[in-house]
This record gives sequence, structure tokens and C-alpha cells, in this order.
Amino acid sequence: MNQNMHRKIALYSDQQIYQSSRMNEQLLNLIGKPHPIIGYIPSSTDPERTWFKKQQTYYKSLGADLSVYFELETEYESEKAKELFACDAIHLSGGSTYNFLYWLRQRGFIPLLRNYVANGGVLIGVSAGAILMTPEISTTHICGENPSHNLNDLSALNLVEFAFLPHINQINSVEKKLIEYSITHKRKIFGCHDDDGIIVNGDNVEFIGNLMLAESGNLKSVTINFTKETNT
Repeated sequence: MNQNMHRKIALYSDQQIYQSSRMNEQLLNLIGKPHPIIGYIPSSTDPERTWFKKQQTYYKSLGADLSVYFELETEYESEKAKELFACDAIHLSGGSTYNFLYWLRQRGFIPLLRNYVANGGVLIGVSAGAILMTPEISTTHICGENPSHNLNDLSALNLVEFAFLPHINQINSVEKKLIEYSITHKRKIFGCHDDDGIIVNGDNVEFIGNLMLAESGNLKSVTINFTKETNT
């Protein structure tokens, strides 16, 4: 059986109210429910729920309910996992990609999230959360993120076959860096502006906005609205 058959994934560079409207429309289509319940996993502890509340406002504007906060660090409650995985979709926040990956491993959540997707759950990643869906997280270096937790193994969820670089509108010499990554890692990499993203539904991959693709040292603009990805 094709392991990608049930993939339902949204990779955002950023989420801001009044932006990402095309991404949001496709996300709601992907979830397929009028008022979905969405769970939230922060990349690091958020005791005041500062970022969680902002995301609640964001999803409320889409008619969605971000109601399940599930932390991996200081407020970790394993018994809440059942409630989290019962959600129609799970949001992986932005922030520190290294910290996020470290705690996902510490709590044994890499296989749990992969199983959630394999069983038809929708996974939403923003910035760091989107990078975590790819084979490995070294694109964070291009974004200027400093390593932490002495992580030598940078492998991540590996739900897609490509690399993802958010915030390309904020990165100097980004074209050169995309090309260098594609050569060094022998993997195609998509660069994404903050109001754009990628929707994955099974084998179908839809590019929302004007993305950049580097592959084998070649760079091009990706403006096609729909393509079918094949495994490499």
C-alpha cells in the first residue's frame, strides 16, 4: 500500500490574519469539516499562552476551534494525548526547531505523529513546525537558527520527500543558499514567502503562491498551482 495515500499536510511559512487566504481555503478543504477542532503543540513552553491565544484568534477567524493545548516540556501530561489525537487537525507551532525536535523525541512523539497522519489526521506546520515535517531540519541554519540540545541527528518526521525553507523574503542571498543546499544534501528544496505555502494531499502537492525550487544546483520559480509529486 502507498504509504503516502493518507497524507494530509499543510506547510505554512507564516500565519497572519488577512494573509495566507489561499492557504487557509485549501487547509479547510483538506480537513473537510465546517467547524474543525484543532490541537496545538508549541515548540517550547508557553506558560502565559501568549502564542496559543494568538493562534486561537487566527483559527477562530477561519471557523475553526483551537481548543487543545498539548505541551511537551514542563506542562507535559501524557493522559491528554488521547484528546490531542482525537482532533481533526494538529498544529505544530513555529519557534525553535531544535527544541521542538528534541522534545518530540523525548516524549516519543515522532512515531505517534506519523501514525496520526497515516490514519488520516491533518497536520499543520508553521515555520519550525513545517520544517519538522521534512526529512531533516538543517534548513533552520539558513534561517539563522542556532543549534541547541547537542542534537547531532537532525532527522525529523520525514512526511514529505523535499526540504522546506520558510521566510525567504527575509533571508539575504537566499537563491545562492537554496542552490547550495540542493547540491550538498542532494534533495530538492522549496523556498516559501510568508504568505504562501504547500498543501499535500496523498501524492498530490499543491504550491500556493510563488515559491522557489532548487534541485541539483538548478533554481526556478514554482508558480504552477498543482502538481503530482513522485517518491524519490
